[in-house]
Amino acid sequence: MKSGTRNFFKKAAAASVLTGTLGLVGKLAGKPISKGLSLGLFVGALGVQSLITTNAYAISESDINRYASAISSAANAQNIAQVSRLIADDAIISLSRNGKTSSLDKEGYLQLLQKSWAKSTGYQYRIDISDIVTTGNQARAQVVTTETWTQDGKPITVKTVSRATLSQTGNNTVLLRSVAQVTID
Repeated sequence: MKSGTRNFFKKAAAASVLTGTLGLVGKLAGKPISKGLSLGLFVGALGVQSLITTNAYAISESDINRYASAISSAANAQNIAQVSRLIADDAIISLSRNGKTSSLDKEGYLQLLQKSWAKSTGYQYRIDISDIVTTGNQARAQVVTTETWTQDGKPITVKTVSRATLSQTGNNTVLLRSVAQVTID
């Protein structure tokens, strides 16, 4: 039996015991509980117990560190599919450089990344995350990425400093928002 099914049956059994106990208390008090009320108490107890034992997907600093490691590995391997899994479908990435700002959605960002990879050799990616503040399933953090490569025989370094929002959905941490300042050397 799968653990989810087993947990459901445990909850149902506990709720049944609670409902039976309430019925017995009602009989002892001389006021038996009706079948409708008894069923309502059973369903209510099952619902409350489910709420109490439902996993909350709170994000932690270790989730953020795993995210940093995963995005670094994916970028250094130039694995666009893995990078895509680490960015929320509704992500907004705002990039500013020399006073000009552009906002990209997930697809626009992935296309920009692929174009950069196609023009380069020796691509290297490094990410540093600091000042992490977690609230529920989201975290805000200072993110500094440094990308280096050679293009047309010249070394290029792109440093991006951003304030990012990361979100935890189930066991997955993804980039939700990023407001970044880009510097190209």
